[in-house]
Amino acid sequence: MITISKLNKAYFEAEKKTKVFNNFSYVFEGSRVYSVVGPSGSGKTTLLNLLCGLDKFENGSIKVNDSELKNLNETSLDQLRKKYFGFGFQFHYLLDGLTVKENCLAANFGKEINDLDSLFERLGIPAKADDYPRNLSGGEKQRAAIARAVCSKPPILLLDEPTGNLDQENSLQIQEFLLEHAKLNSSLLIFATHDEAFANKADYTLRITSEA
Repeated sequence: MITISKLNKAYFEAEKKTKVFNNFSYVFEGSRVYSVVGPSGSGKTTLLNLLCGLDKFENGSIKVNDSELKNLNETSLDQLRKKYFGFGFQFHYLLDGLTVKENCLAANFGKEINDLDSLFERLGIPAKADDYPRNLSGGEKQRAAIARAVCSKPPILLLDEPTGNLDQENSLQIQEFLLEHAKLNSSLLIFATHDEAFANKADYTLRITSEA
């Protein structure tokens, strides 16, 4: 469970303050699927980063189970992320010097990972396991990033536009996989998307504006 209470977050650029969240409260319950929707720049990516401590907030509270993020130092935050979270970033952030399989193993070092080959097959990239990111298409990088996020079956999955670079057929395949994976593993899945049809498949939809 992730509990947000009276969260305030703003960015400062060229002496201009832009509020993203203003006294924002919400509860993400465990073993549920949530979609996060809103126009570009509304704070979808910022929210995902805040939930796992990759971004800071001015005041308010974010609790992951019983851990209050603002009370944790960087070492404790890193331990919390390794314990609870799997990430799928909008721009993938695959390591260029590692193959797809090595990216999955490196990001989940010390965690139990079973049958990556079957996972790659399910995601439609079985022939890409030993390829480097530079040799992948945008859609293949997207699916490799999803494999990296889910392969250790983390309790919480945060995915930013997980189908953004995929054609309709592959998008539907990945949507089905993610929803099935979350259900089978009792995961809390939170994904940001511009795809309203995909968003509507979640148990709950959080709609945010430029100032939530």
